[in-house]
Amino acid sequence: MPSTRRGTPDVENFEAFYRREYTQIVGMARALLPSSGSAEDVAQESFVAAHHNWARISAYDDPKAWVRRVLINRATSLRRRQAAEWRAMSRIGGRAGEDTLPELSPQATEVWEEVRRLPRRQAQATVLHYVGQLSIEEIGVVMECSPGAVKTHLHRARARLNRSLSAWSEETT
Repeated sequence: MPSTRRGTPDVENFEAFYRREYTQIVGMARALLPSSGSAEDVAQESFVAAHHNWARISAYDDPKAWVRRVLINRATSLRRRQAAEWRAMSRIGGRAGEDTLPELSPQATEVWEEVRRLPRRQAQATVLHYVGQLSIEEIGVVMECSPGAVKTHLHRARARLNRSLSAWSEETT
């Protein structure tokens, strides 16, 4: 969204922006994608796109929101591509491998796998809220929906995760 500020905007150096936002953007990507390598690639691609358009994006009120939107779009596209590849491999008798996050505990890996199984919009809202630490209103801007719709996505995601993780918890005890 273009800046509403009058006059010449204060342009932040891209390198400073990148250093400040990198960790959180990669964290969001890792929550959306099962492979840490894919997540870092998608995060980097999002920053590269921002860098190429930095003269325009730096004038926005919130350049990070633009990067988050690009990240979500690219992660969604990658997941679709991976699913299509997996289906194709299954049809011809092969197995599509999927990297895991070895540095995460088994419980944390299970939680993020459950988040990735949520419907797309619920997963996006969950990641933006818990990893990105965005408010309901900010999530609505990123996802291009109303705050009420964001609340609905989060409520449904919590309910589904509670059911899934409760069943998992009962199995492990």
